[in-house]
Amino acid sequence: MSNIKSVERELSPEKTEAILRGAMQEFLEHGYAGARIDKIVAAAGVSKATVYRHFADKEALFTALIQRMACRANLFQQQDVSPLEEEPVVFLKRFALAMVDNVAQDSQELTFFRIIIGESGRFPELGQAFVENIEKPNLDFLMQYFATHPKLQVADPEVAARTFVGTLVHFIIVRDLLHGGNVVPIECDRLIDSLLNLIIHRTTQFSPSRF
Repeated sequence: MSNIKSVERELSPEKTEAILRGAMQEFLEHGYAGARIDKIVAAAGVSKATVYRHFADKEALFTALIQRMACRANLFQQQDVSPLEEEPVVFLKRFALAMVDNVAQDSQELTFFRIIIGESGRFPELGQAFVENIEKPNLDFLMQYFATHPKLQVADPEVAARTFVGTLVHFIIVRDLLHGGNVVPIECDRLIDSLLNLIIHRTTQFSPSRF
């Protein structure tokens, strides 16, 4: 399967952007199942041969768009200072706010996210590509962070990482994807502050051996 790095090396940046922009437009308008390569080609203004030379099929195009999202969504790559140099509460709150804001501020990515969730039942490879490229790198980073930060003694770094990410993903899904923010309202800052208190203070004070 093609990946975004190899495409950018073989195609000019302008053609790469045109193809991916055309693909995004087609997926947003018609979903994954309804998208047509012919329409992507027309929107991109390139030949069908050019598209197929670098993207084997619709799945490759869709995965390339997920990989592009990953460049923005892998938040640990966007830090100006080493995460271990900051107080955990400061770093993790900034990480959490960035995670929520990245999704909420981009209506196009919200719609794309809906397509991934909605069509992954028929096309599980779409959901797997999202998890592999976006969820897993952030989980792996947070697991390592909780395990190695000198000021933390988290009993189970994997559970802490999954709790952290899972709570924020649930918040995004309910508020932004399902339009349920008025049904089950909660302030983002309140949620994040309580989450950090739960993970940092509670999990560092108690360990399974004490029960």
